[in-house]
Amino acid sequence: MQYRPDTKELLSAIQDFMMKELLPKLEGDDLLSYKTLVSWNMLGVISREIENSEYTNIWSEILRTKLLISDSETKYPLDSFQQLTKKEKYQILYDWNQSLAQTIRNQSTQTKSNDHSIKIDTSPNGTVWNLVKSQLKENLSVSNPRFQT
Repeated sequence: MQYRPDTKELLSAIQDFMMKELLPKLEGDDLLSYKTLVSWNMLGVISREIENSEYTNIWSEILRTKLLISDSETKYPLDSFQQLTKKEKYQILYDWNQSLAQTIRNQSTQTKSNDHSIKIDTSPNGTVWNLVKSQLKENLSVSNPRFQT
C-alpha cells in the first residue's frame, strides 16, 4: 500500500535537519533560533496528529459503503479503528482489501455457474469501483501531488 517514506519519516527527517544542521548555524541569532525550535516542535505536533488519523479516511469510506465483506467492518467501527496503531490499521486495511479481491474473484466465477451468493456491484461507477478508484487516487496524490485524474 505504501511505496514511499511515510509522512512521519519525512517530518522526522526535517526535524533532524533543523536541529543538527540549521540550529547550530543560528547560534548568534536568538530570534531565529527560537523560531527554529518552535517550528521543530510544531512538526512534532503535526507528525502525531497525522499518525492518529493515518488510514482513517480510507476506513471511513469503506464503512460508508456497507459492503460487509469482512468481519473487520463490524469489529472496528471508526472510533475503535482510530485508537489502533498504524501497523494494526495497515493490517486491517490489507486484510479487508484481500477479502474484497477474493469476493470479486468468487463473484466472477459464480456468475458463470449462476450461483446466487452475495453480490457486490463491480460495474463501472458502482460502489466497489468508486471505492477502489478513491483509494488509488489517495495513494497517488501523496506520492505524486500532480496526479489529479
